[in-house]
Amino acid sequence: MISHDKNKDLIERFDVGATEWGKENFRPVFPDLVDHLIDDIYGFAYRREVIDIKTRHLISIGILSAMGGCENQLEFQLKAALNLGLTEEEVKEAFIQVAVFSGNARAINAARIFHDKVLEKQVDNDK
Repeated sequence: MISHDKNKDLIERFDVGATEWGKENFRPVFPDLVDHLIDDIYGFAYRREVIDIKTRHLISIGILSAMGGCENQLEFQLKAALNLGLTEEEVKEAFIQVAVFSGNARAINAARIFHDKVLEKQVDNDK
């Protein structure tokens, strides 16, 4: 069984339909690497129980925001944050920490991406 299928329960919590999308669009790029990434992210890190999934996700958002150059991953994770039940205010607080420790440019770039994801979710909810 491939990693997307083994971790479907968790992937679908992040973004409904992401399992099939990933198998069709992401996995063909480099199957071995993608399987490794999916196993690490969804099979290992996000299944740990010491901290809850929302806290773990805020940490992930902070790291991706601070790193920069991870816009594709950040877009997915910011959309997932809303699907996992994080509030807009909680996510915005992560950007405050990014600004303090990694700089204003990194924080505002992440905030802009998040703003777009919030607007997309509002449009989806209005359908």
